[in-house]
Amino acid sequence: MRFCEGGKWTQLPQQKHLKAYDEPGWCVSPVIWQSVITFLLMLGCPLIAVASPHQTSTLEIPLQGDTIPQTMTFPLYEQQGIRYFSAGIGKEERSLSYPPYALKLIFVQGDRAFLTGVSLEIHKEDGNTTISIPAEEVQGPWVFIDAPKGNYLIKATSSTGKTVERMAKITEKSTSVIHFRWK
Repeated sequence: MRFCEGGKWTQLPQQKHLKAYDEPGWCVSPVIWQSVITFLLMLGCPLIAVASPHQTSTLEIPLQGDTIPQTMTFPLYEQQGIRYFSAGIGKEERSLSYPPYALKLIFVQGDRAFLTGVSLEIHKEDGNTTISIPAEEVQGPWVFIDAPKGNYLIKATSSTGKTVERMAKITEKSTSVIHFRWK
């Protein structure tokens, strides 16, 4: 792939991570960037997203063996004392051991395809806790939520605007796994 910088075409540097600049002189179309990002995601390369106002830190999970990178890093978000993060893109992320959060949500489109970019509303049954997770914070088909025990109504809305609702009961003993499927 080539870039046009200052009127001269240059080859894409061989780097582990790319950082796109919106500066004069860069003449790469959005279609090409979308292709590059899609290709990197297919390879399992982590991409840095713009930080959300809810992001409090990052979660690093070590990979087994001699791999590069040696850790996977996920944005860790928090609203009203409830921490959460999204994961599950590619085989590598789906094979990791994650922290024991109280709730794991899984998003599927049709029979098998995982779905990302889902927005969430989480309401505690007693009406005390309500958080809204924007689609931009759901970069993978899994969302782990460290909420206190109780009963919750979860509304998940896909990018097409279809909403699926599920009830979740969180206990102190194990992770509750809830599947959301859009047909």
